[in-house]
This record gives sequence, structure tokens and C-alpha cells, in this order.
Amino acid sequence: MSSSATTGPATVFSDARAVLAESIVWDPSAQLLRWTDITLGTLNTADAHGTAVSSVPLPPPLASFQPRASGGFVAALGDSVVVTDAEGAIEREIARVEHATAGIRFNEGKCDPFGRFLVGSMNLTTGEPDGALYSIEPDGTTRLLRGGFGVTNGIEWSDDGSVMYVTDTSASTVYRGSYGPDGELGELEPFVVGAAHDGLVRDDEGCSWSAIYGGGRVERYGPDGSHLETVELPAPNVTSVAFGGPDMATLFVGTARENLTEEQLEQSPASGAVLAVPTRVHGFPANTFSG
Repeated sequence: MSSSATTGPATVFSDARAVLAESIVWDPSAQLLRWTDITLGTLNTADAHGTAVSSVPLPPPLASFQPRASGGFVAALGDSVVVTDAEGAIEREIARVEHATAGIRFNEGKCDPFGRFLVGSMNLTTGEPDGALYSIEPDGTTRLLRGGFGVTNGIEWSDDGSVMYVTDTSASTVYRGSYGPDGELGELEPFVVGAAHDGLVRDDEGCSWSAIYGGGRVERYGPDGSHLETVELPAPNVTSVAFGGPDMATLFVGTARENLTEEQLEQSPASGAVLAVPTRVHGFPANTFSG
């Protein structure tokens, strides 16, 4: 790490032992951290000290979720999008997508600055680029924004919502394109290339933090895509990244136990944990689903 590093050492925030921890969301009003274990289908909550509060089962895979402005959550399951109450109990299904093949499921999902839920998909079996990115309106209206993804991941926006970032882990690329209140995504161009980028989050300096799956690290990039910093972590399969904590200056990092041998798990016992990395920068609260 360079002398201009923005971070302190990583610690274990919650020893969740997750198969696949993803979709980390900080709740600033309640001072709670939430994440999903996609494989188990659990919506997990911990307090600000990392103490477990609840683990609510939903039909697996629970690919991703985000807060609703009216309370509760919007969540992507295998091929459907549902809304839940504040405890995570499903209230109703609002959208369903017919994937191109049976081996595809939903994956990363985030709300845009205008109240929509954007969710991507991935091919679990063949690795073919037949995943897609969808936009879900609060009334359930669904639009296909873009096809051709192998593993849709890492979604973010610029502060004003005029630029969208979306990741294809299988292509080792974070893309960016124009965006706006109409929810249309412009032509995508590579922003950062060359690693198995997974989760993505931006800070208040306009820089991007990308989790590198299989690489045991998070990389920080400047607004122009230049590499600024590497944060080494005690687990190889790094997944979701999100800012939180009382001052939004803690980078929370999800990890996974999936795809690791028993020997690798012994060597990296923090695998499956949610990690906490103190930073000198700050993030922003998650956008909410307006429905």
C-alpha cells in the first residue's frame, strides 16, 4: 500500500461464514449492516459492532436486495423480483424475467438515483455471455437495458446520475455509459480492465472501489480509471463493497467460502466473513426503490 493510502488495516466485522456474501447495505437511520448469502437465501443483519441481529430465510438464491423508500426491501431471487416488509417477509412479486437458459439467475442489483431497481443476471453453467441487465420500475414495468454479459456485477452511478458503471466479471471489465432520469443506458465503454472485478462502490472524492474476486483485494481507481491504491484482504474471494458506519467512512467488504478447498479455507479462515476497512474518505447511503 502506498504512503498516500486512504485506508487502515482490515478487520473481521462479522464472522458470517457465508457461502457467498453479497449485496452489502448500510442502514444509516438504524445503524445496521445488512447483506445476503446468495446460496443460502438469507437476509442477514448485524448491529454497528458486528453483532448478529437476525438472519431471515428467503427462497434461494437471494441474489441481491436494496432498501425501499416506504420501508422494507426490493429483492431479486432466481428469476423474480419481490418486495418485502421491514423484517424481510415477502409481500408480493412485482416482476419476473424468463432467462435465456435454465442455467441463468439474477445477480447484482442496485437502485438508481431515480428510484428504479437495476438487476443483472449471470450464467452459472456454461459461462456464455447470455446474461443481461434489467431495469425494474416501482410498478413492476421491466426493461431490458443490455444483453451480452457473462456475469453482471458491480453497479454504480456518478453523483448526478449522468454516468452509470456496470461490471462484467467474466470479461474482467468495469464499463461506463451515459445515464439519466429516463433510465436509458448509453453505449458502454471500458472504464477499468484486467481483473475479475465484482462489487463496486464510489466515494466522495469521485473514486471507485472494486472488489477483485479470487484476488484477495479491493482496488481503488480515480475518476479517470487510473489505479490509486490496493487494499489487501485476508480472504481470496472478495465480493461486495459498500460504505457505512456512523460517518460513512468504513468500507465493508463481503467475502465467500464458495470455490475454495478445505486447505484454502484453513489458510484463509476469514473467508465468508464481512470485513471492515477504515478509510479517510466517505461513501453515500444506498439509493432507495421508490415503489
